[in-house]
Formats: sequence, structure tokens, C-alpha cells
Amino acid sequence: MDIVEMEEKYGMNGNKIKDLRTGRGLSLSRLSELTGISKSYLSIIERDLHKNPSLDILEKLANFFQVGVEYLVKNEGVAELVPPPAKQPIKTTLKLEIELSKEQITPKKLQQITELIEKLNEDI
Repeated sequence: MDIVEMEEKYGMNGNKIKDLRTGRGLSLSRLSELTGISKSYLSIIERDLHKNPSLDILEKLANFFQVGVEYLVKNEGVAELVPPPAKQPIKTTLKLEIELSKEQITPKKLQQITELIEKLNEDI
């Protein structure tokens, strides 16, 4: 078996990373932020321009996507053994700042602000 055949059989399949990423609605930039792996390197991996990333990179990706490293690197039969997990929600933070002068604060405005805060809390 030559190097090309070995890489095809045992090298990482970049489509798996792309499928996991897009399945969660993540951009390359967001995956980069969440894993600490550069956006350009993730792109290279996804396009199969580099099929043998370091174990550290593989572990970061496997841990993030909650799959085994073997799922990322083995091209045969692993999909049935270790299916990708369900889509996980992305945590976000909303910062709301309302600036009113003393004259602008009315009972109606306070009621509207209270209703807005209650509505936001319902959606959490």
C-alpha cells in the first residue's frame, strides 16, 4: 500500500468536519473561536488539503463535536458506530442598555420596559 492509498484509507475526511460544522449551523469563523483552531487551518482540513492533522487538533475537534477521534480519521464503517450527536444550541448573550433621563421615565415607559424584560425571560 503506497502513501496515497494509506491516506485515502486512514487519513482524515474533511467532509466529516464540514458536515458536523454545518449541521450545527456554525461558520468556519465561529468554529475557530470555539475550538481555538485557526479559521484558515480548519478550511484546509475541510478541503482535504491536509489529511493528517496533529492528535491535538483531532482531539479538539472530536471533543467539540462529541465524537470519537476514530470517527474523524477512519473512512470505513465508523459512521454506523459513532453517529454525530444532535444539533446543540449555541449560547448567546444579550446586553440591553436603556438610557432615559429623569424626565423621560414615566409609568408607561416603565411598564413597557418591564414587559420587554418579561418577554425576553420567557424566550430563555
